[in-house]
Amino acid sequence: MFMLAQRTLPIHITAPHLPVARVFHQIRATDADRTSLQRDLELSQAGITRHVSALIDAGLVEETRVDSGARSGRPRTKLGIDGRHLTAWGVHIGLRSTDFAVCDLAGRVIRYERVDHEVSHSTPSETLNFVAHRLQTLSAGLPEPRNVGVALSAHLSANGTVTSEDYGWSEVEIGAHLPFPATIGSGVAAMAGSEIINAPLTQSTQSTLYFYAREMVSHAWIFNGAVHRPNSGRTPTAFGNTNTLKDAFRRGLTPTTFSDLVQLSHTNPLARQILNERAHKLADAVTTAVDVVDPEAVVFAGEAFTLDPETLRIVVTQLRANTGSQLRIQRADAYILRTAAIQVALHPIRQDPLAFV
Repeated sequence: MFMLAQRTLPIHITAPHLPVARVFHQIRATDADRTSLQRDLELSQAGITRHVSALIDAGLVEETRVDSGARSGRPRTKLGIDGRHLTAWGVHIGLRSTDFAVCDLAGRVIRYERVDHEVSHSTPSETLNFVAHRLQTLSAGLPEPRNVGVALSAHLSANGTVTSEDYGWSEVEIGAHLPFPATIGSGVAAMAGSEIINAPLTQSTQSTLYFYAREMVSHAWIFNGAVHRPNSGRTPTAFGNTNTLKDAFRRGLTPTTFSDLVQLSHTNPLARQILNERAHKLADAVTTAVDVVDPEAVVFAGEAFTLDPETLRIVVTQLRANTGSQLRIQRADAYILRTAAIQVALHPIRQDPLAFV
C-alpha cells in the first residue's frame, strides 16, 4: 500500500527540525554513534536512546559493532542508515528528456533511466501519464514506494501549479494528472539542496548560488540553511541549448544535438564562436545573480558546462574579473538531474521519517 505525502505544494528544502529527524540526518551525514549524537545535537541520553530505538525498530537505522582491536571494555558500536527494504520514486521532467529513479530510503539508487520526451509536443496529461507509467514499469517487482517526488525544470508557483511557455503548460496542477499523490519541487532548488541535505548539522552551510543551464536556465541559492528560488517564472530560455542550436542553423551549421555542436566546435571556428557568445551571455546572467545574492560559492550544473568545459572557463573567468577571486567555484557532476529527482522524493521522509514507515 502506498504511504505517500498528501500535499502537492512545492517543498521548501531546509535542514530538519524534529528531534528524531535531526538524529536521522546526523546518522546519514556523519560517522555517528550514540555518544556523538548526544554531543552534536545537544540532546539528553534518554532522548537519543528513544529516537535511535524508534528508528531501528522502523528499519531506518542499523547499529553495528565496530572491532577496534581492543580485548577488554565495552565494544564500540556505530550507527548507519538502513531502509533497504523501503523505496521511493523520483522523476525529473526536463524539456526534452526525463530522468527516472528508484531508490531506497538511504538514497541509494536501485534503478535509473533517462528517456527522451519532448514535453512541448504532448499535453500535460499525456506527459504526466507517461511519467506515471514509466515509474511503475521501472519499479516492477520492488516494494511500493513510501513517497513519489516530481522535480521540474519549469518554474513552480507557490500554489504548486506550473505555467511555462517552454513546456506549453498553463496553471497545470501536477497532482490532478497523476494516479498517486506526489511531492513536487523545483529541479534547481533540489540540486542546491544537496549541500544542506548532505552536511552535518554541526556544520554551518555557506551561502551558495546554484546556476543550471541546459535546455532551460535557472538558479537557486542557499542562505541561512534553506534553499530559496526566484518568485518570478521568467527564465532566460534564449541561452538554452535548443536556441543555441537554432542560432547555429541560422548561421549555416547543421548539428543535430547540442553535443554535436560542442564536438563540431573543436574543428569549426564558427561553432566555437556561437558557443562563446552564449557563454558570455551566461556569464552576464551569473554575474547579475551574484551581485544580488552575494554568495560565498557558486556551483555550475547542466550540459552547458559539463559538455563544454570552454563555456565554464569563459563564465568563471568573466565572473572572477567582475566579482573578485574569493568566490569558491565548482561544477556539479553529470548525475545531478537524478540527484534532484531523488531529493524531492526523499525530502518529506527526511523531515519526518517515522511518518512514512
